[in-house]
Amino acid sequence: MLKLFTSNRQTNNAIAQAVKSLSQYEIDIRVQEHFITFLQNPDSRSLYHANPRLIAEQLQLSERDTLKLLVVALKEGIVTLNWDIQCPMCQGVDFAATQLGKLKSFHVCPVCRHKHQSDADHQVRVTFSIDERLRSLPQEANDPEFRNQIDAQYGVVSGHRLLTLQMFRELFPRETIPPNESLLIRQVTILFTDLAGSTALYSQRGDSQAYSLVRQHFNLLFQIVDRHNGAVIKTIGDAIMASFTSPDDGLKAAIAMQEAMQYFNQQFESTDPQLILKIGIHAGACISVNLNDRSDYFGTTVNTAARVEGLSQGNDIVFTESLLSYAEAITNPNNYHLYKSSANLKGLSEPLTVFHMNVSSITHPLPSN
Repeated sequence: MLKLFTSNRQTNNAIAQAVKSLSQYEIDIRVQEHFITFLQNPDSRSLYHANPRLIAEQLQLSERDTLKLLVVALKEGIVTLNWDIQCPMCQGVDFAATQLGKLKSFHVCPVCRHKHQSDADHQVRVTFSIDERLRSLPQEANDPEFRNQIDAQYGVVSGHRLLTLQMFRELFPRETIPPNESLLIRQVTILFTDLAGSTALYSQRGDSQAYSLVRQHFNLLFQIVDRHNGAVIKTIGDAIMASFTSPDDGLKAAIAMQEAMQYFNQQFESTDPQLILKIGIHAGACISVNLNDRSDYFGTTVNTAARVEGLSQGNDIVFTESLLSYAEAITNPNNYHLYKSSANLKGLSEPLTVFHMNVSSITHPLPSN
């Protein structure tokens, strides 16, 4: 009995010391204390393939902040990440994919042998376990009935949700599926931006100052995308491509971008060239792929979003009908002027209905980190 007590005490001390390393990521002390309590939970079932939404409740955090905490804890070796796959036929969960790099385009259920496409929105979900180097869990921690009850109560966090977390992409840039494989994304909102008149900006302000302004505008956009539950997939010249699991988050991010850019431009003289932001948004299905050793998106939805951004005149937002049913931001007419048009886009056989949103002049402070 004394040996067991000593072992538990050593384990708890090791957990507490490990969690203290999260201070370098500016994790609040109160959150660290809650996290330590969670990891020391005598009920080991809560620590084996744990649902992030259960963890969020225990830590009194939002889902977004909980995922950020878990990602930095993963970086520090406190937890392990699991890419669990649920079979759509028998509903059994396969724990074999311990890394994103082990997922394939198609998955064969080890129980019923049903073959299905790897669906990052519905079948692939993420869970977290305490690293066995900190705490070795007993066999009874693997309790399928307990996990099913938790999932039914809280819902699950899809693999796609983690792929749209900016911190995950930054801390694990090489965490991708294998080359020549793909994950099905049933619903993604793709946002493209670009700067209008950037050639004139560089000519009139000079390369050094113009580049500095472009970098500042990138920092603003990155902050806004992250704050609205999205991730910047890549930058292309003066442009960015971002993704969101929610159309509403994507449109709210676009509005926040234009408002921030209006305020940003107020620091310049009226005769100075302004940074004019163009934004296009489209939502639909696509696939997640490994491109240049980074997670990327591919398909008609991505191409359409890029074409829609080309319809923007600057200081506006252009989006397609695909957002209308989901984006609550559209219901507030005080923040913009909205009108509809039809456009023929390259690569599409039929004209596409698009909506142009001109954001009202607003002098909000610049967003903080």
